[in-house]
Amino acid sequence: MHSTHYISAWRRYGARGVLLNLLERICACVRIEVRHMTLLAHPLERVTPAEPLPAWQELRFADFERHQGDDPRWFTPSKMERLARAYRPPGSRAVGCVVDGRLVAYGWISEQYMGYSRLKLADGDGYLWDDYTHPDYRGQGWHGALIRIREQLLLQAGKQRALSVVARFNRASRRGFERIGYLPLEHYRFGRWWGRRFSTLRYAKEAV
Repeated sequence: MHSTHYISAWRRYGARGVLLNLLERICACVRIEVRHMTLLAHPLERVTPAEPLPAWQELRFADFERHQGDDPRWFTPSKMERLARAYRPPGSRAVGCVVDGRLVAYGWISEQYMGYSRLKLADGDGYLWDDYTHPDYRGQGWHGALIRIREQLLLQAGKQRALSVVARFNRASRRGFERIGYLPLEHYRFGRWWGRRFSTLRYAKEAV
């Protein structure tokens, strides 16, 4: 990890987050992968936003390919592979905002499964995930706008609650959700222990 990455991580995660990130990387060296996460929830209501929402569009994989050069450090080859895979689960789609030809923010929405996984959502729940804001546009409200846009889409789909997962010490992302009213539903861990997957997420068991 480069020094600039540590500086960015310090701003987003704080001291505890950086140390946790280092610990997770050390564990990965001995085939132990552990992620500390928080599941957030927010009841959906039909309300008029205080400010008009920005123009947005649904994104196809070809759109991500076209905007890959907007932020090469984010849109790495492995990230592009994950984006292509994200379209596979039924009910998953991406929406984003383009300004002056640049993809400034995007986020995914799922109506049936929790992101990349095949964990089934409970009836009435929708899922927001993989939120991104271009570094040049952070701190300008794009993250909150994308949350609002996707909540409206979930309402149109008949959902009553929005869920999202953030790294437990990702202060920046968590604050974005908390400003809108999201609250922790549970803290959990997931990963691999000597090649075997594990997860302490209770929601996945309760939703079945």
